Amino acid sequence: MALIWEWLQVDMGKQSGTVSNILIAAVMKQPPTQMPLTFVCRTQQAGRSWPAKGASWGTETVAPAALLHRTSATSPLQFRVDESVRDGLARISCELIQRALARIECAGKNRGEDLHQVRVTIKRLRALLRLARPVISEAFCDRENRRLKATADRLAFFRDTTVSRQTLAALAKRVADKRSEGAFDLVLARFVEQGPDRSRFRVRRERALRHAAASLAESKRSFENMLVPAEDWQALGPGVQKVYGRARNRMLRALTYQTPEAFHEWRKQVKYLYYQMQMLGSISPKRLEAMVRRLRKLEDWLGEDHDLAVLERLLCDGRQQYGGKRAVKCVVACLVRQSEKLRGQTAALGTDIFQEKPRKFVDKLEKQWTAWRGSANSKGRLG
Repeated sequence: MALIWEWLQVDMGKQSGTVSNILIAAVMKQPPTQMPLTFVCRTQQAGRSWPAKGASWGTETVAPAALLHRTSATSPLQFRVDESVRDGLARISCELIQRALARIECAGKNRGEDLHQVRVTIKRLRALLRLARPVISEAFCDRENRRLKATADRLAFFRDTTVSRQTLAALAKRVADKRSEGAFDLVLARFVEQGPDRSRFRVRRERALRHAAASLAESKRSFENMLVPAEDWQALGPGVQKVYGRARNRMLRALTYQTPEAFHEWRKQVKYLYYQMQMLGSISPKRLEAMVRRLRKLEDWLGEDHDLAVLERLLCDGRQQYGGKRAVKCVVACLVRQSEKLRGQTAALGTDIFQEKPRKFVDKLEKQWTAWRGSANSKGRLG
């Protein structure tokens, strides 16, 4: 069961009988495999997990959303009041890369989750670049962004392959009528049959992760030597305003055109803003924690909609391969209904989050940043 679990990560006890039989049959076809010893973490051999800090990095299960967005004043992924902006950017980027490298080197029980967390790290680093982009070297920013994007693109196939199966299996549990249930069973069975060769998939995934490790190591050296010719809010405010403004504009475009591409572009900007607000969380924990929580919910809904769009495109491009026109048409109709529901939710939440204009949003953050920095200076003088 562990083999198919990595592909689907669904609760087999909640599956319909037919779906469970399909997945169990797929498991029985797979030869027993063993995790290479080279991926055993040296720190685990020493009697502790790696890394010592951050449970979400030391476990193989996906942490609840509440834990993922919750941060504290001492979080290593947030700016500190006693450091320069340049030092904060370098420290946060290096911390992110070190965690990703630990994921790659120390393979967990769920290698798919390791790969997912590496991709999340890359997105956080690209958000960090956009935070400082208006004031740092354009050549530096373009070079590092291209490197990170190329690395993420190499990993995308392995994540999309897993997520499409997860999405299809999750929807199969919800159907109530017999006709839709039969269509989902057929399409899911064909998905399992048409899946890539297990052994070859693992080899290719490990090769991609090793390439990602080398690329991230180069990025780490670059971020450590990054030059930031501005200080305090002048170094960060323009970047926040640009990302917030783009997220707001992409929202208006997505709600107007209602295309998968428009919603995906909106989602990318929401992600960047979400990660940036996490980095700035220490300047106003209460206000920004609420903002991060709402951005997290919005990004989750946009992500689910994107997964549905990817699955729909895959099915429409291979109708005969995945069960025939009738079965695929029935499944796609369910995907469309679910997508319409999600887009209604994202429209309501998004318009509430982005009701302020970019300048006003950033002005409020600047006041909080100034008060935060000022409180540290006052304490220093008193000390």
